[in-house]
Amino acid sequence: MRKDYMDWLRNIGILYLFLYHTARIFDDISPFYIKGETNVFSSIVVHSSFWFMPLLFLLAGMSSLYALQRRTARNFVRERFLRLLIPLFIGVLVIVPPQGYYAKRFHLNEQESYLSFLKSYFTDISNWSEYAGGISPAHLWFILFLFLISIGLLPLMLNVIKNQYSPSWMQHPLLILLPFAGLTILAALPDVSGKNIFLYAGYFILGFFMATRDTIIDLIAKHRKLYLAAALLGTALLFWEIYMIGSQSGFAFTSLHLLLNWAALLAVLGYGKRYLNRKSAFMTYFNPAAFPVYILHQTYLIIIGYYVLKEIHHGFIPFVLIAFLSFGMSIATYEIIRRIKPIRFFFGLKA
Repeated sequence: MRKDYMDWLRNIGILYLFLYHTARIFDDISPFYIKGETNVFSSIVVHSSFWFMPLLFLLAGMSSLYALQRRTARNFVRERFLRLLIPLFIGVLVIVPPQGYYAKRFHLNEQESYLSFLKSYFTDISNWSEYAGGISPAHLWFILFLFLISIGLLPLMLNVIKNQYSPSWMQHPLLILLPFAGLTILAALPDVSGKNIFLYAGYFILGFFMATRDTIIDLIAKHRKLYLAAALLGTALLFWEIYMIGSQSGFAFTSLHLLLNWAALLAVLGYGKRYLNRKSAFMTYFNPAAFPVYILHQTYLIIIGYYVLKEIHHGFIPFVLIAFLSFGMSIATYEIIRRIKPIRFFFGLKA
């Protein structure tokens, strides 16, 4: 049985990327491929966006349970290879390089041709600074992590299904908050460029466990107001930390951050289950579009942003132009992709 609220939440997470990555252009946090004049709205968006990537991994874990209940482990691996690894390979070769090209033009003011850029981009691995034009998977790190996590946790997932295990503590409204402690331990493990695959694997397997019983999601939906209150209080404390004492990274603060993350995820799941467990025409259309749009969105966003910022680099107008034009171009490209069978395969769509 298809869980409509999961489709809604997954698609909202993908659509949110247009808001988030546009805000990255105008935030006060760290470098990006292109940068405009800082504004408060963008900084607030980025600081409060701690929930959406964990949500995507959590939903992927939930979906994996349903997938493994309908197909063999062999078919699951084959599907992961075709729908994740092939698009990743094509994306790194074709979709991602323009981001580095325009980053180099913006930050270093280099005016070389795109072909000349590609020669150095694929052969020089001495500089992995993606925001200055170096080679990287860019936003497609999510696909790489998802593939590695799906395959790496497959034996555990198969064992859980075989033994029909479902964690009883997840059916208690307070005990279900406890995973933040395990996530804190995972967060202490090594990361890659600030992205911790072990931590995201934690969100993935927690989503898998959640899906083992419908009563777990029903409980989360029942107590959604409690989790929302905790998430809002935690977010207020997070902003106090950021703007009063500066972002902290010690064990205690990491634990609090992950408790906030987990409470926010429970709130999102609870409200999604309560109010979004229904079909809609847009979501029916966007379900197959979501993955190609994810692959395409940041490249269009950077290219469009580069030219918009040449004309106007502050205020709300460039923000709106970049977000909506990149969304429109991503959808238009998807409309082309879905009509050409060989290309569908490269973007994770069924041929």
